Amino acid sequence: MKSMTIETRNTKRPKAIYAIFGLTLLTAVRAQTLFFFSSLRMNGGSNPDEWFIPWITDSILGLMIPFILYLILKGKGIKIWAFLILYSAIGAFDYLTGLATQWFHPMSSETAGSELVYSSLLFSFIVQTIVLLLLFKQRVINYYLRDLKS
Repeated sequence: MKSMTIETRNTKRPKAIYAIFGLTLLTAVRAQTLFFFSSLRMNGGSNPDEWFIPWITDSILGLMIPFILYLILKGKGIKIWAFLILYSAIGAFDYLTGLATQWFHPMSSETAGSELVYSSLLFSFIVQTIVLLLLFKQRVINYYLRDLKS
């Protein structure tokens, strides 16, 4: 029976941590959705009100980016690792929600063309999914659990 051991000697950051940092930084643009709320129909704009929830989630996740980036580089422990997984999973799900919302309730062309919306959401979903997968690499797990004794 194979047991999982945690490296405690090597605290050097694996390259995957920098990839996670950079890819997560790419998703910071989601905070721009704060400026879209005035374009909802309920506020006199031309965008369907169904975008309200995806934009709320985007705004919250986007505003959390500085904190998340700090945790990626400086955080340690199983709770931080699990929190980063949760953040990335919610982020990926949010991009899928945006794709579904665009399909059923397209954003007005005044805000953005359909091709731009679909391509940016799909690209961002892929980025967020890659981050999620990288968080499960053994070296990344070892990095976040580096101070635990096996």
